[in-house]
Amino acid sequence: MRLVPVSLRGRFALGLGAVLLPFLVVVVVGQFYLLLRLMGPLEDIVRELTEEMEPVIRMQMLLLQAAMPINGYLIHGDPDERRRFVQLRQRVERTFEEISSERFTLAKEHALIGSARAEWAHAQRLGELLLRLPDPVGNAAAARDMRRFDAHIERAVSTLDEAHGVFHQVIERNLAQIRAAHTRALWAVFAAFAVTTAASLFAGVALARSVTDPVDTLRQGAARLAEGKLSHRVVIHRNDELGSLAAAFNTMAGRLEADQAALKQLATHDGLTGLYNHHTFYVLLGDELARTQRFQRPLSLLLLDIDHFKRVNDTHGHLAGDAILKGLSELLGHQARAMDRVCRYGGEEITVILPESELDAAASFAERLRTAVAAQPFDVDAGAPLRITVSIGVASWPAHANNAQALVAAADAAMYAAKQRGRNLVIRYEPGLGQLATLGERG
Repeated sequence: MRLVPVSLRGRFALGLGAVLLPFLVVVVVGQFYLLLRLMGPLEDIVRELTEEMEPVIRMQMLLLQAAMPINGYLIHGDPDERRRFVQLRQRVERTFEEISSERFTLAKEHALIGSARAEWAHAQRLGELLLRLPDPVGNAAAARDMRRFDAHIERAVSTLDEAHGVFHQVIERNLAQIRAAHTRALWAVFAAFAVTTAASLFAGVALARSVTDPVDTLRQGAARLAEGKLSHRVVIHRNDELGSLAAAFNTMAGRLEADQAALKQLATHDGLTGLYNHHTFYVLLGDELARTQRFQRPLSLLLLDIDHFKRVNDTHGHLAGDAILKGLSELLGHQARAMDRVCRYGGEEITVILPESELDAAASFAERLRTAVAAQPFDVDAGAPLRITVSIGVASWPAHANNAQALVAAADAAMYAAKQRGRNLVIRYEPGLGQLATLGERG
């Protein structure tokens, strides 16, 4: 499956999203998981505590208030205390009815509420008896009954306190469950954070490498190019900015390589004949001499000059002369071995470097060249093809020279001797031929 191309801007945006993803996940989990799992039960407990404890506390207050009218009646004998007691009794009864409903879910709580209500029933009967006394003030029996009344009220209040304790135990259990849920939630959040962090790191590394790897490839390619390795190409198969940059880089490298090859061709070869030029001839000759000297192998040099070449130019024009030079260069290139180096020395003079060739072998090869040139017609667009001859001088290392300049001078002297002896000849270098080079003109 091919991935959809993503631009560099898109990759950086994805990388930023991968970095922010864990934090977003934690926020979402904290908001919709922790809040609901923790705050929900806590709110339920607070609501239940408020709903259950409020009437119980109100009942305790009412029970304590119910003793006040009776105490007041025993002290002052005021008949209005009866009415006040009746009102408080009714409120106590309604509250007992309220808290005796299904508000409390535990059986122990129901039992404690029932016990408190029974204590209230005893206290209520005593209270009604005390309120019917005609002369309560200073009545010793009434005082004893009042103590019994207070004892029932205190037991009822204490029983309600015990109900509170049971309810608090329930709350503690619920809080323990909340703490356990809190721990599980924290682990869940931590696990979510760890997973998303790992995923984001993996995604971030993958996205970063999708940028840094191509950039590094381009950097290495640029370094190779700077080292002169113009054949190097970068391989980035992507449809984004880096892929376009890689394609442009390869195109640029290809053009540089072609330009370098063209410049090298221009710098090392003769523009007319395609042979190595004068400068490159000396470089090649120096390299071959160094090799032959190192391994003590023979080396020969041919210096070839076209006979009466000035007459060709004067008679048929310089274009004809150029055609002769190009045709002769092609002929020599076909006759030479792969290891031989054919060079244009200057004007109509051509040299042939013959590695691994002694003087006799070089002279035989020169004779074959002379014969092939004499037999070759050259088409110069002048009607009938022209025929030419060449004079060739042959010199060898180490017999005739100990350096490049001396070897060229020896071959040049031999070639001049061939000119002096009638042209269309191959002459080997001999001592004394150099004196001839100072006489007359070549042609």
